Amino acid sequence: MLFQAAIDTPADTPKTSPVRTTIPIVFGTITQVMIFFPPGSNGLAHLKILWGLVQLFPSNEQADLAGGYVMIAWPESIDITTQPARLVCVTWNEDTANDHTIYVHVVMTPQGGSINAADVATQLLSAQQVGGLPSEG
Repeated sequence: MLFQAAIDTPADTPKTSPVRTTIPIVFGTITQVMIFFPPGSNGLAHLKILWGLVQLFPSNEQADLAGGYVMIAWPESIDITTQPARLVCVTWNEDTANDHTIYVHVVMTPQGGSINAADVATQLLSAQQVGGLPSEG
């Protein structure tokens, strides 16, 4: 299953007041992550991905992902078997003149190896209702 988000981050968005974008997911295993920084972002747009209070990507909390005209992709094997069934992308933009969009793609194998559409709908609805989703933008 593929979950994705195109995250618009306005110019001059500080690290101290970032954009938080939620990606509802299902219970299962994250098997691959792909992040695309379009041309022009030039390392000025930054991203961290959290699961609950835990920073998943990058693994070291002091770091963040940034780039320009680059796809960063890697295999993973992270089991998500408890709430929250959502990831939170935290972005900021040091560019004072231009907005930037970061594209996030997360590939998952559902718990048990397969899942039907009704289960997906139930899990995604549950992810939205458990504690409410953080506001986007």
